[in-house]
Amino acid sequence: MLVPTRSTRRRISVLTSVATAVLLVAGCSRGTTPAEVEAAESFTEPVTITNCDRTATFDAPPQRIVSMNDHVTETLIQMGVGERIVGMGYGEQPDPLPETAEQFRAIPSLAKEYPTSEQVLDLEPDLVVGGMRSAFDDKNGFGRDSLEAAGIATFLFSEYCGQGFPDIGLLENDFAQLGAILGVEESATELAERIVSGLDSVGARLGAAGVQPIRTFFYDSGEAEPLSVGGVGIGNLIGEYAGVDNITAEGPKPYFATSWEVVGERQPEAIVVLDYGSTSAADKIAFLKNHSVMVTTPAVRNDRFVVVPLDDFFESSRMVTSADTIARALHPEAFVE
Repeated sequence: MLVPTRSTRRRISVLTSVATAVLLVAGCSRGTTPAEVEAAESFTEPVTITNCDRTATFDAPPQRIVSMNDHVTETLIQMGVGERIVGMGYGEQPDPLPETAEQFRAIPSLAKEYPTSEQVLDLEPDLVVGGMRSAFDDKNGFGRDSLEAAGIATFLFSEYCGQGFPDIGLLENDFAQLGAILGVEESATELAERIVSGLDSVGARLGAAGVQPIRTFFYDSGEAEPLSVGGVGIGNLIGEYAGVDNITAEGPKPYFATSWEVVGERQPEAIVVLDYGSTSAADKIAFLKNHSVMVTTPAVRNDRFVVVPLDDFFESSRMVTSADTIARALHPEAFVE
């Protein structure tokens, strides 16, 4: 099967019982806008969620949000709460999604990467949302324990809770929880359904065309040893929808270090290059083409590379773009009109 079945998707675990709460988060004591009133009125009773084994109860929708990653900012805008974001990390994204661009550029950018704890605390947020574990690094002073001790709720996209990303149900659950605590359940559900539908559409085209998965090496970075995509992250899931057989699927993490010898032995037929950072995709490809092991692989001999921005490999609507890009490059016959 090229497409994960819906039957494996996780049950949405939004709870609404205050009895299970260990954290009570109240709204700010400031003036409210009509949109805020509408969101608050969506709370007929406190909403309790469990995120990364942390249980929290909200008695009103958060109104002052700090978003720590650009894909989180885009997601919150798509859910309709962009006006509540008072500051964002990774705020210098040059190419935000067109549907979010205007609002994205209006949100104060706190830092090129992560802001300082002082910057976050000075904004007096009632919710901090992170898209990666590094967003809540204790070394930087804004671990989840520290923020919650200060009365600030936190939410971490679940790929980085430690169990990886086994199926699209994890995204559906995250978005349902965010929608519930923010009082925008309908728009959050619509966004999740749009992502699932887009991924299913890519997989369906490949299935209808009868294509076979192509043995593919995901190259993130590294020269002494390559950092690749394991079998438990979004990258591997995207590959499944895109008609890819990930040659390093035994990896226990979303990204992990393997060896050139392993990659060479498995003879990938294609290479997906993740584009980010100071080393360009073109430079990564040039390195692979001149590597003594990689030149022996069908992927390099046939010049079969696909470049995908790393921004498209996170838990967001960009997953559809990356799956479509890879599928069209490796299985063009499925997209002939």
